[in-house]
Amino acid sequence: MFLGAVSGIPEAAQLHFRADARHNVAMLAMLALSLGLHASPVLSQGAEAPARVERSEADARRAFSMLSDAEQVDCIEELRAELEWLDTFQLRLVRYARTLLEADPGLLPREAPTPFFDPEEHAPGQPIARKELAPDSSTARKARERILRRKPKSGLAPSFRYDWGRGEVLRYGAPDDVQRVFDNALAGYAPGHDLALALVEQALDDGSQRAALAAFDHAYTDRSGNVYPGITLYDAWSSGEEIEMPDVDVLGIVHTLLGIRDKWIAPVPDRQHDELYDAVGKLFTPAQRHRGLRSAIAATFLESAPKLPGSYPTCIERFHGLWESCASTPAEVAKLLPKPERWSEFLVECSTRISGDPKLLAATQSRQATLAADALAIRALLVRLLEQRGAFERKERPAPPAPKKP
Repeated sequence: MFLGAVSGIPEAAQLHFRADARHNVAMLAMLALSLGLHASPVLSQGAEAPARVERSEADARRAFSMLSDAEQVDCIEELRAELEWLDTFQLRLVRYARTLLEADPGLLPREAPTPFFDPEEHAPGQPIARKELAPDSSTARKARERILRRKPKSGLAPSFRYDWGRGEVLRYGAPDDVQRVFDNALAGYAPGHDLALALVEQALDDGSQRAALAAFDHAYTDRSGNVYPGITLYDAWSSGEEIEMPDVDVLGIVHTLLGIRDKWIAPVPDRQHDELYDAVGKLFTPAQRHRGLRSAIAATFLESAPKLPGSYPTCIERFHGLWESCASTPAEVAKLLPKPERWSEFLVECSTRISGDPKLLAATQSRQATLAADALAIRALLVRLLEQRGAFERKERPAPPAPKKP
């Protein structure tokens, strides 16, 4: 069958953003100067200021590729060292979020393969074996392009993520990978941004929709038994696309969440489809509202204008206002978050909170501008380090060192 998808921080941490006119003017000036990855060379005393050189993303990527492996490692190590001393609002937030995790990030659980519903258990009358497609197969690629096409693409290359079905932060990449750190810094993300984001999502989640989100976190499959890597049932139902839903997946959700096993049995007759899918939709909508809202709010904890799905882009200023009114403290924001049935009212309340308070509005806009400038400061630092190494002027990569003679 085919389905149309249903669509505060502690005072000692000194993180609450306050509007400071001189600070904000300076940050906004840096924002204006840094657009397009501008970077200024150091001037010798008495020298005339040369024309500002604009560095595009493509220029920076090429420059980095011109460094040897050892030079790339050295560049990223210097980036990390300088960022430790860069006292921006964004980096203070990253450092605070890291305190929400008591364990070493290296001890966090590894991401496991995405499960899928077993046809032998949930559709024994239609036991079509499941087979996982290769991620680079044309069938899998086309499905990802179609189903995920409305999902905003972030510039962040994460190595940690929050698993809404398990209630845990998971690691699935190498945080210290040189190319990953470079890509993130070029997009304005400091090392640790992904872990901080995942920890804030965890802090905002009260677990009330965990069972539903775990069920919808199963892999998306089709009636032929293909399992699509990189696509979950949550993705499919959020996509707004017409999707193919085999009985095993729909019944797996119903069996898991409702415990109903004798009302709908595979193969489900056409006359029962509407009632069955309506039941699943009523489970999905509150789960989507719960997760979607908290993910969107968490994204604005560290970023001025994150790419958000659905109607959330219109709420970015409201969410910054929410953080500002709660001293950028996840625990305080979590107290204000609504149950799914009050989702619409909550968004209206966020808007009213800002529109009725000119001081909060000014502080909110200043928070956004500061985070934008902070991201550009990371990019500008990366460009400066590449310039210091003469990477932009290179025509080729240095030859690797000759192997040592035995």
